[in-house]
Amino acid sequence: MSSMIQLDNDYTFLVGTYTDLDALAHQPKAKESGKGIYSLTISKNGEFTEHGVHEILNPAVLIPHSNGSMMYAIVETIQNNGDVVQLSIDNNKLTDTGTFTASGKSTCYIALSPQKDAAIVINYWDAIIDVVEVDATGTLGNVTQSFKQLYRNEGEWRQVEYREDHWENRQVGPHAHCAHFWHDWVFIPDLGENAVFQYRYNSAKKLLEPDTHIKFEAGSGPRHMAMHPTLDICYVSNELFNTVCVAKLDASAPSESKERLIPVQYESTLENRDQVSYVSEIKLSSDAKFLYVSNRGDNSLAIFKVLDNGHLERIDVVPTGGKFPRHFALTPCGNAVLVANQDSSTLTLFSRDKISGLITATGTEITIPSPNYIRFLA
Repeated sequence: MSSMIQLDNDYTFLVGTYTDLDALAHQPKAKESGKGIYSLTISKNGEFTEHGVHEILNPAVLIPHSNGSMMYAIVETIQNNGDVVQLSIDNNKLTDTGTFTASGKSTCYIALSPQKDAAIVINYWDAIIDVVEVDATGTLGNVTQSFKQLYRNEGEWRQVEYREDHWENRQVGPHAHCAHFWHDWVFIPDLGENAVFQYRYNSAKKLLEPDTHIKFEAGSGPRHMAMHPTLDICYVSNELFNTVCVAKLDASAPSESKERLIPVQYESTLENRDQVSYVSEIKLSSDAKFLYVSNRGDNSLAIFKVLDNGHLERIDVVPTGGKFPRHFALTPCGNAVLVANQDSSTLTLFSRDKISGLITATGTEITIPSPNYIRFLA
């Protein structure tokens, strides 16, 4: 129990864990592998209760459908094409309802279209982009489009062949990371191509139409994005440079082909930029007044204040109390932050001041083997 925590409610959440460390593009250093998706509850005063484990291979990302009864669990592996396992949620119990097999390896993200009748599935290893039909229940169906994302010409890039090759050559070929719909467009950051790709989305045909790409600082490695809910602003985390890029979004003259994402500010996520560290999760608070980014290596959370114009001011860098914080989540009420420290196999709990945005370690942690993702169930 943590006396520093006072949540509005008890909250149930899921934790994805790595179950087969040898099947990954990276190499977690946890002493023990997990068993799948762990279900837990945190009480109002910070006590944890474990409910059970849903066994599944390397559930690396957990993304809910908006209907509240469907969860997509993404299987991360470079040994075979990845899967998106569809799970029903009933009284905190998960049940497999179907599996979609992607066209590429190290599957890492799924984004539902605004119409909820299609989804984009991202495969990191080979930068394969799948566009998939989705029915009213959230079930993934036919692939309407599949292609490899890159802009370099043949002979200017190569596909990494095995994970040691990948560790040493992160940008010799494309590595797509996520997808975000915005008005008529979709943005897909690519760490290997060092760019954010911009597509027009044809909702009638459920197709992505190539538009342009926005090159980032050489060597920076764009990874994930957070979209501001009210400003035409987005935030792009750069994994290899440990920076956050603030970018303006431009919806003017929609029929024209031009860059819709314009970088305007870069801010470091670290106090010491000379150390070896890699940005991972990026997340806005629900009121969009603060931005949080986790640093793997520095083992910290960087906290930024979001200014009135959407620009950022870094206000703190806080140790996570564990090694390699791959993911973190704010509680639905915003009064606490839970961090998944992959290599130390711990979840660490922080209290959060919603006015200042600052977080404080509570000293409370729970052991979960090789945790990689946290998803609160609303």
